[in-house]
Order: sequence, then structure tokens, then C-alpha cells
Amino acid sequence: MSHYNPLIERALEGNMLALGRLARIIDDGEDGAGEIIRSIYRRAGRAHVVGITGPPGAGKSTLVNGLVRRCRKEGRKVAVLAVDPTSPYSGGAVLGDRIRMQEHATDPGVFIRSLATRGHMGGLSRSAMPLTILLDAVGHDLIFLETVGVGQEEVEVKDLAHTKVFVTVPGLGDGIQAMKAGVLEIADILLVNKADLPRADLTVRDLETMVKMAEGDRGWTPPVLTSVASEDVGLAEVMSSLTDHYRFLLDSDFLHAWSLSTAEAAVREAMRGAAEAGIMDLLERERAAFAEDVGKVSLREEDPITVARRWLAKLGLRDD
Repeated sequence: MSHYNPLIERALEGNMLALGRLARIIDDGEDGAGEIIRSIYRRAGRAHVVGITGPPGAGKSTLVNGLVRRCRKEGRKVAVLAVDPTSPYSGGAVLGDRIRMQEHATDPGVFIRSLATRGHMGGLSRSAMPLTILLDAVGHDLIFLETVGVGQEEVEVKDLAHTKVFVTVPGLGDGIQAMKAGVLEIADILLVNKADLPRADLTVRDLETMVKMAEGDRGWTPPVLTSVASEDVGLAEVMSSLTDHYRFLLDSDFLHAWSLSTAEAAVREAMRGAAEAGIMDLLERERAAFAEDVGKVSLREEDPITVARRWLAKLGLRDD
């Protein structure tokens, strides 16, 4: 029996304080995080996970806020994991546009948490995957993952989200940037937000052209939509496309393939986390010896690769 069972049971009953405490334990990487995930993992697998990615200033937070509002009007339980840059002082999330979601703060059907990247690449936070499992397991119908931004390496959202929405705005030249970032390979919906700005039609045509050039065997052609999220314009079409894409996955073999890919990513991330924890524990136990080796590297008496391999061998991670 898990030590956290009473807390888990309260979260399953809809207790937001219990859910918040579980989320904090997982986000902070406390010792009980693994125990919590093991206890609730079999309950997960029912939520529609939607990734929202795009460059800073594209209006992702405003878009998510509007989509949450629509979901709640339909009676659906919603969660939002919004990844923000890490504060160089506290190590926590710089909340930024989360203030725009405060209208949902007292709604028991909405759970919102900001996550810090804490140096993790890929546009997400290392805790995003286990937190998604938690929020799925306690009964959220939709889970929105809002990435910190988009760049050439920030496509990790594909490993967590069933449906990926790339959000851009007119005038940023993001058609080319999207291609460089690999977004067109992962995006299921392309959205030109702030479509009341000049040259929006050119941005739409640019993305439509790229979609045609990138047509493959995915079985789904990403629609190019427009919106003015701040005025709730176009969000009905976005919601409709989210539903259409999820139905497409459910009715095809793509969902099974996605599940296998996600499972592999989850196992890899768990292995990486366990290895890092083992390394940090070892260095803490043998702090003086490690400091001595670091000094040798500093004096050029040994190279860092040789020293690293020697320490990894203590954990049985290398045999050479």
C-alpha cells in the first residue's frame, strides 16, 4: 500500500488541495514522486492531451485561456501545464502570461500549474510527463501543454501530446522558422493568431504552401486556421479541429503508434532521471574525492572524459 494513498484518494474525489500537493511533490522531484506515479499509472490513458507551441508573443496563453473557457461551458474538466522560463534567482517559473488565466483560479474543474524549464531543453519541463500522467489519472478530459517557446530543439511536445497546435502571428516570418524547427513534421493544426493584423493572409498562404510540400503518409492534413484569441474569434473552429483530430486518431492505427512512441519516451526519461539521481547521490557521498578529481582536470593532469568514465564506472554504467 502506498504511503500516498490517502492523498491520492482525495485527489481522485476532486480535492484540489490534495491534487496540488501531489503535483508539487512530482514537480519538485521529491522522493515520493515515483511512488505516486506507480500508484496511479494504470488509471491514466483517457485524457486528450493537446500541445500548444509557437514563438513568444504568439498569444499562446490567451489562446489556452479561451479554449479552457469553451471546454468549461461544455462541462469538461480541464488541466493546463504551462512551461515558463526559469528564474535565475529562485529556480522557479517566471509566471509571465499566467496572470491571464486567473479567471479560472477558483473553478474546481480547472487545474493550472506553471512549470519551470530548469535548464531542460525541448520546450517542456522534465516534470511535464509525470504531471500529465497524474492529471490524466484523476479524471481531466483535456490537458493543455503550453511550451515555453519554439526553436530547433523544442519539439519534445510530440512525445506527450496527441494533438499538436503550432501558433504563429503575421509578420514574424515564422513559416521558414517553423520549417527549420521541425514543427511541420509534428504539427497537427497550424494556427495564425492575431489574424486582424496586416499580412495575415500572406502568413496563411505561406503555411498552406508548406503543408502541401510536406504531405506524407500521416493520414491527416494539418488545417491552417486563423484566430483573434483575445476576442474569442476563431476558437470554435480550433475546438472543432481538436475534436476532429482526436477522433481521427481513435479511428486509425496512428494512436497505437503514438502510444508506443510515448511509452518509449517515458521509459527513456525515467532512465535518465534515475541515472542523474544516482550520479548526484554518488557525488554527494564522495564529495572530497570528486573535488580532488575536478582539481586534476583544472590543472590539466587528467581530461574530463576519462574522469567522467571513472565515476560512471562506480555506478556500473560503464565497463571500460
